Amino acid sequence: MESRSYNFSTAKKRSTQMESKVIFFPREDENAPRTIILKQECPGELAAFKECVVRTKDESKCMQFKDALLECGKPAFRKANTTPDYKF
Repeated sequence: MESRSYNFSTAKKRSTQMESKVIFFPREDENAPRTIILKQECPGELAAFKECVVRTKDESKCMQFKDALLECGKPAFRKANTTPDYKF
């Protein structure tokens, strides 16, 4: 039997069992689950942060808005992850 290590990329072809079935969304995409949750739970903070980024064209200059969004987002994501019937 041939010995191959699929975890360390020594094999030319990966097993189908190792393929990821996760769909990745860009964080800034309007249809990303992260953005939808923030729109529902923190609409004011999200709007202020996006407005600042558009106005300054530099996310690093909007850290006070980003910090406020993160503080609002922590319980929102906790709620979305722990509530079985949460809709987003």
